[in-house]
Amino acid sequence: MRVLLILPKINSDSQWNVGLAYISSVLKDAGHEVELFEFEKYPKDLDELFSKIKEFNPGIVGFGSNSHQFYYVKKIAEDIKEKFGVLIFVGGVHTVLNPEAISENEAIDGVCVGEGEFSFLELVNKIDPAERGRQNENYLDTKNFWFRSRNKIIKNEKGLLVEDLNSLPFPDRSIFSYFKKDFKKTPRFIFSRGCPFDCTYCCNHALKRAFEGKGPYMRWRSVDKALEEIVVEKEKYDFNYFKLDDDTFSLNKPWMKEFCEKLAQKNWGVSFECNIRPGTINEEGMALLKKAGCKMIKVGIESGDSTLRKTIMNRLFSNEDIKRIFDLAKKFDIKTFSFNIVGVPGETKETIKTTIELNREIKPDFMQITAYYPYKTTSLGEICFKKGYVEKTNEDSYMEKSVLRLPTISKREIERAVKNFKFNVYISYDKKKALKEKLNQFKKFIIKNPIIYPVAKFFYQPIKFIKKRV
Repeated sequence: MRVLLILPKINSDSQWNVGLAYISSVLKDAGHEVELFEFEKYPKDLDELFSKIKEFNPGIVGFGSNSHQFYYVKKIAEDIKEKFGVLIFVGGVHTVLNPEAISENEAIDGVCVGEGEFSFLELVNKIDPAERGRQNENYLDTKNFWFRSRNKIIKNEKGLLVEDLNSLPFPDRSIFSYFKKDFKKTPRFIFSRGCPFDCTYCCNHALKRAFEGKGPYMRWRSVDKALEEIVVEKEKYDFNYFKLDDDTFSLNKPWMKEFCEKLAQKNWGVSFECNIRPGTINEEGMALLKKAGCKMIKVGIESGDSTLRKTIMNRLFSNEDIKRIFDLAKKFDIKTFSFNIVGVPGETKETIKTTIELNREIKPDFMQITAYYPYKTTSLGEICFKKGYVEKTNEDSYMEKSVLRLPTISKREIERAVKNFKFNVYISYDKKKALKEKLNQFKKFIIKNPIIYPVAKFFYQPIKFIKKRV
């Protein structure tokens, strides 16, 4: 069976999708042909997609989608169905938590409501005989899927979670354009699934509810298997730096200790970055990271206002915990990165200033700042919908735009805070980075306003010179 996977990434610079990467490797191991189309601009990319479908002639089209991209998935699915009539299935966190999304679009034949690797393989295997001329719908009883059939929705139960992550083949990175380009790669790895914490803005607590009774939610691949994946990918892409995207790398302390010790022994000449939660690592743990080659830790602060962070976000650690982890990192000469969110219910101009002040105190080397986005089925998202705070239900990114109308702060003030956050932090301790932020803002303004290109050209060379100097 030929399966075309589609990754919608409108206004996104994502280099890969781990779910589609696993789907591809499982299908290929079973003898199916898999290709990927990365959809970046709608409707501009439609002609190229149609050419791809004509050339590859897939029996199934499968989308991987988050909540931001589902709006485009529905449009693209309609365009594909009208022109080719091929079976279309959609998976990802959005359909797991919102399976009723299948009723929003008649072009979608089914949505995955569980972990999809082996259930999608089962689905493809069941459909394959029909491609050879036999009419049947025996795939409609596949667990982990809801299907549309004859104007009704068939709701199958969720299957068990994949308890043994070692049973999965390594994710197939080769299908993504990032790994086909001729430059030094920085691959991302995820060696665990799940998160035990219940942050109200995040999908993990909703996923835990969705999979209740289906097996352990927190799972780790063995350290040896994790290291095997790294060396296999290093032989393909010859990288010397990688990113670990596990939500809580430092939570399973025996696993982290074994990983760091064994990685250090390998002497592969690689370094890495990872996510660390405040309150989950001590000096011994930071020393292990340093010895293994960790160059940067990324820490979710989210808000500098401890009341807002605890009561609204359910992030149950103190500002002292945050300061301690940044001090430890500096002691071992490990760079730091802070994640921050503004615009949650209860946010004010004063709480944003508090978040800025905390970042000024801990002096992160790098930062991410985003506007809060209310995801359905998350506890904070549901509060926003019930209280009527949500003005807009689709936005293709959570990076800069707010979709809320809050009683305590305006949408405009939230977006202005996002825009100026990094500058307002860096200006207190790193004026070169602060100036770069202003120059980046100027560049974005030019890109969004093509009418001023002729004037902008006049400033281009001086700006280029300044950026080199700083």
